[in-house]
Amino acid sequence: MDDQRGIHNINCPFIFASNPQFIFHNSPGFKAGDESQLLKVQSFIKERARVTDCNQQLHAIWFCLKLDKTRFMLDLEQRFFSEDCVGNAPVIAILTKFDDLISQVYDIRLDYNKNRKNAETKRKELEALLFSYKSPPRAGVYVEDIHNNHGNHQEQVEVLIKKTAESLDDLSLKMLFVSIQQNNLELCIEYAVK
Repeated sequence: MDDQRGIHNINCPFIFASNPQFIFHNSPGFKAGDESQLLKVQSFIKERARVTDCNQQLHAIWFCLKLDKTRFMLDLEQRFFSEDCVGNAPVIAILTKFDDLISQVYDIRLDYNKNRKNAETKRKELEALLFSYKSPPRAGVYVEDIHNNHGNHQEQVEVLIKKTAESLDDLSLKMLFVSIQQNNLELCIEYAVK
């Protein structure tokens, strides 16, 4: 898998056949340093914050950041978290490529578990930096081995779904979010009891 950017239009939703109630919007991101992309994302968020139709509202923002010890956040990503532009939608930071971070901190004198522990320490440092901004995310998760078939994808998605549910303030919205998680009975039961 390479780091090439895809072509994305934030106004065109992704709707999955397996769960048509779960609608995603994807932006091209800020990698190229194109300020117009940040402005498009901010405009999209503001527009969705003003609509009254629940189907058109933005309920949560999943913001992906690559774990990189040399340059964790780009200037435009720093601006996103420095400006109050998300309205009522909670931001959940998804820290990607933890497996790459292990390689970045790798010390040949140490075994894999020690190197993994060092990467965990570095991830926590980067996460602390992220949560120090004026408008930090409400939650954060990290993922690894997404590009490999042997990764624990289901467990990572479950953590993301749970963190998203925990980040929602509105009880009705939280119940709606949990109810569309048809394949996560455990989460549905947990929030039904709460």
